[in-house]
Amino acid sequence: MLSWIWLAIGLIFYYFSFVFVQYSRTPLRSFLIREGQKTELASATDLGELNSFNQLRSDFDRYLDSINSKSISRARIAAIGFFLAGLASFIAAYIS
Repeated sequence: MLSWIWLAIGLIFYYFSFVFVQYSRTPLRSFLIREGQKTELASATDLGELNSFNQLRSDFDRYLDSINSKSISRARIAAIGFFLAGLASFIAAYIS
């Protein structure tokens, strides 16, 4: 009876391991600027704002890159931990 419980727990841990492997494969996408229709007067006055916005976009993309690298490594570590926990559960099921 106890071995079935360990097997169920092990399958749950393997499922979590699979989920975190999928998390490590899907990074956040880069920030995209969507431009609407502009008149000539608006485009002439918005050049300064557009340069500032492009600088903000590049800074935000660098921030997203740092978040992605940390998130990917954390998800891989969690996947390895859940895999080892599932393996330990299967060993406990075999022993009991």
